[in-house]
Amino acid sequence: MTKNNTTPAADNSTAAPDLAASLAAGTVTIESVDPQKVELDPNIRTNPVLPPEFVDSIRAEGVREPVLARRGEDGITYVYDGQRRLLAAREAWLSSMLAVFGIADTTGTASGRILDQLRTFARTELTLTDRIAAYEQLALDGISVDKIAKSAGADKATVTGALSIGQSKAATQYAGYGTVSFDRLLLIAEFDGNEDAIAAITDCDDEDLNYAAQECRDETARQTRQTEVVTVLEAEGLTVVTKWDYSTMAHLSRLTNAAEDADERPALDAVAHRGCEGHAVFVTVNGLGEDDTEVVPLCTKPELHQPIYRGYRQQATAPVELSEEEADAQAETKRAERRTLIANNKAWDTSETVRKGWITEFLTRKKLPADAAAFVAVTLTRHSYDVTGDNSGGAAVFLGHEGYAAREALAVMVEATPTKAGYVSLAVALSARENRTSRESWRNPNPSDEAYLLQIEKWGYHLSVVERIAAGCPEAEADADATAEDAETDTE
Repeated sequence: MTKNNTTPAADNSTAAPDLAASLAAGTVTIESVDPQKVELDPNIRTNPVLPPEFVDSIRAEGVREPVLARRGEDGITYVYDGQRRLLAAREAWLSSMLAVFGIADTTGTASGRILDQLRTFARTELTLTDRIAAYEQLALDGISVDKIAKSAGADKATVTGALSIGQSKAATQYAGYGTVSFDRLLLIAEFDGNEDAIAAITDCDDEDLNYAAQECRDETARQTRQTEVVTVLEAEGLTVVTKWDYSTMAHLSRLTNAAEDADERPALDAVAHRGCEGHAVFVTVNGLGEDDTEVVPLCTKPELHQPIYRGYRQQATAPVELSEEEADAQAETKRAERRTLIANNKAWDTSETVRKGWITEFLTRKKLPADAAAFVAVTLTRHSYDVTGDNSGGAAVFLGHEGYAAREALAVMVEATPTKAGYVSLAVALSARENRTSRESWRNPNPSDEAYLLQIEKWGYHLSVVERIAAGCPEAEADADATAEDAETDTE
């Protein structure tokens, strides 16, 4: 976790024990206590490490630094500072050790002792689960995130993230393993309750973590959109199907009410078919774009009608006869192409979000790459049309400016701070090249998008499978086909 050098302010709720003040007041005593008889105050470090050499040192020389203790209202002596020394003294079977009494720990409350312990452990090993538990207890006691962060030697974002992890059952479980990164735990907490998303987050490689997380967010948004569409259609009295079953369903375009021997075989009319007891609509939502939602009328009782095609007989021209196996193979090829199209379109949308996020962070670096100026120059010349046609406002968004007159804000930024000129120029170039990309970039790879993707990869961006297709990587299409093959098939 990130640490800072902020020294906690001295106030009534967070002040550390003041030995000098206590000595001056004459309230401090140093006494001998039996390690086997005193009690240990609750401690945020649940699994203290006691190296054998540490115990041997205590056994040979005793506890050289006295522990801090207090007497409870029940008459029992409690050690609130010196957990490892007390435990080592017990293990070494010492019969006495020195303890300092009279130094009040902060406010004398449980939260005060936790704050003291966080200060003590800020520079020593403390498991994440112990820190989370400590932060949670302090938050429940009304201690602000700012005060917790100061005592723990962490930033506020880290404390807030740890509290989020603590509120997630799944994230808390993974935190206990001690091998999962903080960033991954935050994502597990974000998708708490979504087993598929958590599996994707925990199974992916580090370089794919951002992509996997965005893919899960997009899938959640897609499912939400699908639920909304289904709700509206059902409110209209329609039967809605979201998963295709070839054994019980047929498109209206493949059915007719014409007699079996009729020459003219018009397809069923969607409006007229509403009177059929098998009438339904098949809904597919493959993204959040306007063209990503399809509502297709179908019949769940196709036996009530006639097939519009009567096999391969009576053709106007003599076609090549297909066996049942060949026809099935041909149909499966078309379905596979459809699966790949849907999967790669979804993947591109996800990658676009991740890519823009990476660019935004990239432009916060203290130093731009050496070839940034060359990239800008090539964009302003060879791709000048893309620059003039970029009305997305992406450059301003990349640099933290949104809304009306965002571009003017960039100009003002350069006028006020000329050293920002390189960042603004690069943001404009990146926005132009990014705005040019689309789903067509992977469907029909082109030199412009390929060069753009390979450039940001050179600067540290990790290309996803579908981006590698657009970048012209030869092995990417095979990877994409394998991914699509694993995807659930919902359409013909």
